Amino acid sequence: MLPGSSALIVSNGEQVTLALRKVLYEAGLHVRLAGSCSEAREILTRSNAPAVMFSDTLLPDGTWLDILDLAKETEHEVPVIVISHLVDISLYLKALDECAADFIVSPFYHQDITHILKCAARKGLAIQGAAAA
Repeated sequence: MLPGSSALIVSNGEQVTLALRKVLYEAGLHVRLAGSCSEAREILTRSNAPAVMFSDTLLPDGTWLDILDLAKETEHEVPVIVISHLVDISLYLKALDECAADFIVSPFYHQDITHILKCAARKGLAIQGAAAA
């Protein structure tokens, strides 16, 4: 991710949002917030798509799967990183099977988020390259 890129956090959990937002700011990203799938859709339709999206597993009006669908509707498919409150191997595998860029569990550490962002950026470039071919 380039400094100045933006991230969208889709979460209705204040603690998760604050902790992740802080680490993303430290990584040089502008952070936008949405508390639901409908808020995320609104943000995506009225402004530039973020470089990456983070989504809680459960949202008031959907799940991380709905956020993946929204990401696929953007001009350049946006990588989605699923956020869980618990280590859940079956959910982790399902997220990767459904083409999530990654799966993370709090607490969030700067070096972990930096690595995840680099991997998501590579995945995003691969998606864009495949779409152009």
